[in-house]
Amino acid sequence: MGEDIALIIPAYNEVETIGEVIEVAQESNLFNEIVVVSDGSEDGTVKRALDYGVKTIALPKNLGKGAAMTIGMKNTLAEVIVFLDADLVNLREKHIKKLLAPIIARRADMSCGLFSGGRENTDFAQRLTPYLTGQRALRREIIDSYEELRDSKFGAELYLTKLVIEKELKVEKVLLEGLTHRMKEEKRGFIIGIISRIKMYWEVFKYFKKNNLSYNSISSTTK
Repeated sequence: MGEDIALIIPAYNEVETIGEVIEVAQESNLFNEIVVVSDGSEDGTVKRALDYGVKTIALPKNLGKGAAMTIGMKNTLAEVIVFLDADLVNLREKHIKKLLAPIIARRADMSCGLFSGGRENTDFAQRLTPYLTGQRALRREIIDSYEELRDSKFGAELYLTKLVIEKELKVEKVLLEGLTHRMKEEKRGFIIGIISRIKMYWEVFKYFKKNNLSYNSISSTTK
């Protein structure tokens, strides 16, 4: 492809699925480097990642997804960055290629991958809030504030979308057919999962308010 491409996988207690994500990424031979950042995981996430021989950074406590993504970026010099969530199910090489295609062809500065035809629950969630997708490819050069990304916590994807608005960047939405992920309620139990989901949306709401963002302006970037 001519450019160095790095995959960054932020992970928090994803021992059940992270191995599959890493394995598919390795078998694709699309990446010069794979970096896993365990955000204070307390299960076997770190060991599972190390079993695959990828660069693995174990943060001593949970700092939030934005911090994990920032640390991942600071541990690679690749010009093109791909972010994939560690809880993906049914990931295939075709999904990664589709996510990368707009960036490699220079049709876009960022691509956003949306679930399609995986499971109705996760498909619906991404139709409702497409700007929260964790599946993205982008050029490193568009990130001009590691500090803001680091401090965004659950608003990490919103920070990336805010960049699109502020810099008038080209974004391409790609549908990732058959891809889904484990929902918080499945991973942590119904009650704790619901609490985690509420916490996530609260962080998103605070980010909206802090940065004077509107739903329409954010949503328009991923149509």
